[in-house]
Amino acid sequence: MKSSFFIPVLLFFSLNCVFGQTDSLTTKSFEELEKLYLATYKTPKEAKKYVDALCIVAKKGTDKQRIAKAFYRKGVIYLNLGNLEEALTFTKTSEKIAQQLKDKTLLFQNHILKGNVYLAKGNYTKTIASYLKAKSLAEERQNLKDILAMSYNIGLVKKQVGDYTGALIEFKQNLQKIELLNNANKDRTEAINYLGLSDTYLRMKKLDSAYIFMKQGFQKTSPEKYPSVHINLLLIEVIIGYQKKQYQQSIDRIVSLDTIIKKTGETGKIMTFYLYKAKNYQGLKSNDSAIFQYEKIKNLIQPEELSFPELDKVYFQLATLYLQKKDIKNATHNFKLFEEFTQQKDSTDIVVHHTIKDYDITKLKEKLQTVNDENTQQKKTVNYLYVISGILIACAIFFWLLYKQNKKQHKKRFNALMIRMNELESPKNKSKITTHKTDLAINDEGVEQILKDLAKFEAKQQFLHVDCTLAYTAKKLKTNTAYLSHVINTYKGKKFTAYLNELRINTALVTLKNDKKIRLYSIKAIANEFGYARRETFSKVFKSATGMDPTSYIKELQLQDKNDGDNS
Repeated sequence: MKSSFFIPVLLFFSLNCVFGQTDSLTTKSFEELEKLYLATYKTPKEAKKYVDALCIVAKKGTDKQRIAKAFYRKGVIYLNLGNLEEALTFTKTSEKIAQQLKDKTLLFQNHILKGNVYLAKGNYTKTIASYLKAKSLAEERQNLKDILAMSYNIGLVKKQVGDYTGALIEFKQNLQKIELLNNANKDRTEAINYLGLSDTYLRMKKLDSAYIFMKQGFQKTSPEKYPSVHINLLLIEVIIGYQKKQYQQSIDRIVSLDTIIKKTGETGKIMTFYLYKAKNYQGLKSNDSAIFQYEKIKNLIQPEELSFPELDKVYFQLATLYLQKKDIKNATHNFKLFEEFTQQKDSTDIVVHHTIKDYDITKLKEKLQTVNDENTQQKKTVNYLYVISGILIACAIFFWLLYKQNKKQHKKRFNALMIRMNELESPKNKSKITTHKTDLAINDEGVEQILKDLAKFEAKQQFLHVDCTLAYTAKKLKTNTAYLSHVINTYKGKKFTAYLNELRINTALVTLKNDKKIRLYSIKAIANEFGYARRETFSKVFKSATGMDPTSYIKELQLQDKNDGDNS
């Protein structure tokens, strides 16, 4: 009882300390608080109390310039703390006041901040729109440095969303304009744009072009001069070596860079170098060395502080490598970590290049299950032989009863499917689009166009393509995956995978009912006809949707045809 009383008292005391601290800060002047903010802004948790007090003090006065500035600074800190919605609210408030004051410098800063918030939220369309507004203001002020910065940011976002041509244009135009730049950062500006070009070509698998621009970037920097840019160029050099299958050469390069890499103190970059060291060892079939490097990444990771996008690959590769070594305990453990991490990514909307669909998860899971089953079987004792006869008899009775029960259930489900077939084959009514409240602001015209395109997509049965994925469909509809996914979730009332499976299974049901020839195909061939590369996946989805497996459904159709023939 004492313990339960102590917790709320302690919480109350802690909250009073926080609010009391903010209240005491509000007695300071705007200038004093701004100095405290500037001294601590690199540590957002510390700066938050100063920027909160700064806003309170600014709002007490009538100086709109100070109010707008305070809200802008508050937006910056809240973005760095990950409070995206609040950060967006603060920057919009600052932007509105800046518009009233016609303060183009503050407007420029707010457009950048808003773009950064949208970038963190994964809304790339609004990110680019905000950066373009900032670039337009920079052009009005004829500030070449800011123009180049905004073009570079736009290029980075385009690279992120796969618009590689657009990204290349931004970086190359920047390099042409840099000749007019006359400041101390000219070399760095050139270097980061060469870095952008090299990374873009690397993603396009154009390794020779990536190498050329990487080399040009090296000419503008060094470990002492712009170390962060230099280390990124070194990482590209390592990745190019891996992509060219120059495994040993790439490993030697990483080893030679060990001191420089660790000197950065940037855990994310250190882990990325370890990752490619492990990949190169895998390329050389040195699995023990690869495991050692992957385990080093696991030891460095701090899930509560750092999100390493490639961590799913680390867990997956470890599970695979341990399985090859017959180390079932570690293989199972890492596969479990892989599943947990990918689920966490889905729930937090982490944007990554390597998603769960890149791996043959089912195959690895089946192998793990098989090996675990074999180990379990080996541990069984000979005492089981005494009860085999009884078990066999019990199983025979059970399966006979189960067979009779399943036969009745199949018949019942089949009859229900026939009713469903009649509905599917009747003239289709226009489906009512039910809107759902969503945090994503969707342009009505854009939604209408996507829904029209989806109707054409359905009419042409493009969903039967074996390679039909969210990315494939988005490309067909000339949109991006995030936007299409949200439209389908909102207006179709289901996730893309469920939407795709429903179209395929409904088509399969009708076709199998009406086309006797296709019933003669193997289940694998039938699966391919309706967009599934694997018969297991098709059977699983089919049974989930209908309650029957495809084989049972076909047998019932054939039995019905026979009965209809006998009756006639």
